Amino acid sequence: MTHQLFKLIFLSPLIWISCLGVIYFFRINIKEHWLSEAVKIFSLYMGLLTLGLFLLTIFRVPRSEFDFQNWIEIGDYQFRFRFLVDTLSSTYALLTAGLIGVIFRFSRNYLHREVGYFRFIFLLSMLMFGLMIVSFSRSLDFLFAGWELVGTTSVLLISYFYNRPLPVYHATKAIITYRICDMGILAAAAWAHLHLHTTDFTLMPQTLHHASENIDLCLIGAFLIFASLAKAGQFPMSSWLPTAMEGPTPSSAIFYGALSVHLGPFLLLRFYDYFHHFPVLLFSIAAIGLISAVYSTMVGRTRTDAKTMLAYATISQVGIIYVEIALGFTRFALFHVVTHAALRTYQFLRSSSLIHDFFENPAVEQNKTIKRKFGLELLFSPEIRKKIYIHALHGFHLDYFLQRIINGLLFPMKVYMDFEERWRRFDTRVLRFLLRRFK
Repeated sequence: MTHQLFKLIFLSPLIWISCLGVIYFFRINIKEHWLSEAVKIFSLYMGLLTLGLFLLTIFRVPRSEFDFQNWIEIGDYQFRFRFLVDTLSSTYALLTAGLIGVIFRFSRNYLHREVGYFRFIFLLSMLMFGLMIVSFSRSLDFLFAGWELVGTTSVLLISYFYNRPLPVYHATKAIITYRICDMGILAAAAWAHLHLHTTDFTLMPQTLHHASENIDLCLIGAFLIFASLAKAGQFPMSSWLPTAMEGPTPSSAIFYGALSVHLGPFLLLRFYDYFHHFPVLLFSIAAIGLISAVYSTMVGRTRTDAKTMLAYATISQVGIIYVEIALGFTRFALFHVVTHAALRTYQFLRSSSLIHDFFENPAVEQNKTIKRKFGLELLFSPEIRKKIYIHALHGFHLDYFLQRIINGLLFPMKVYMDFEERWRRFDTRVLRFLLRRFK
């Protein structure tokens, strides 16, 4: 029963995307009403399937593993589709189907008669398929495919209004941040193949009973922690997420309030059995989460628009989830992920009309001058508070420091490219001289 239900959940988004691709390729004209009705039926169908699998996992079969035949086999390396259905994967799949269904319904009115409505539906469907891959994959090799699919759809939706320069600029910033941290998954997979001879989540922790002090094996966990930073917007990869609000509000809600931003905690929860063999990794996770929570709280309080404030609030809450995972509260962290994703989805969708209601509601208009004091006002003197707010207004110059670091890393490559260009020009001049001389 679990096997058949899992196949339906995994293959249905792929079939749905293929149908949308055929419609686009052959330029079949479908009215917006019929497309919206089809999306509604598909959302209900996926919601019921994932709910059934979740209940089956909770009450009957808590863990199931599925293996399919090898696609690639070179020496000791084998690439095959490995899937794992457990409480973590079924919960995240149910959260994915439920929230994407809400976004589909909200977008029906929000993007009514929008030119790119079909493109939005297609990209959101691609996101669902990528999240299903990440949720159920049982190896780093296959997880990387879903991880990249989620990142690609995220960038394409940031630049949804591509005729404006600012969304394209912020999408470029996001994809650069993604690619830097995505190298962590590739490095972890390569290191795991070299030292553990497997990237299977269920087999990797079993090899650590007598190797907990091996620095090579500790590096695998460090690479995975680094890979989680970009999607989750954790320090120091935090500055791109608030600027990603250039896309439509529904995409901001589903990516940076609900699903994509929680892939970082999901990755840490998936590998927690590996991390707890190395206390230094758990300490690093806690430190990253704590620094991110403090940083985003301070910077978020200097922002004036609702979506940016919600973005920094999301970074802060995800940082707290990191601390919960480091302390070993994995079930509570999963509960926190689900409730926070649902709350942020509502808040992002509500933010579009918040400013309008603020000025139209007489009760709010009368009380908008009320001032409340929070932690910073009670802890610090006005002089220290002023300095903190000035630096927080500039994001503590995080972008500047990252740019300096990247330029420093790229400097040797730039020197080599300049040398190669000069040598090519010299070689061309010598060749021209010889051709003229011996013509």
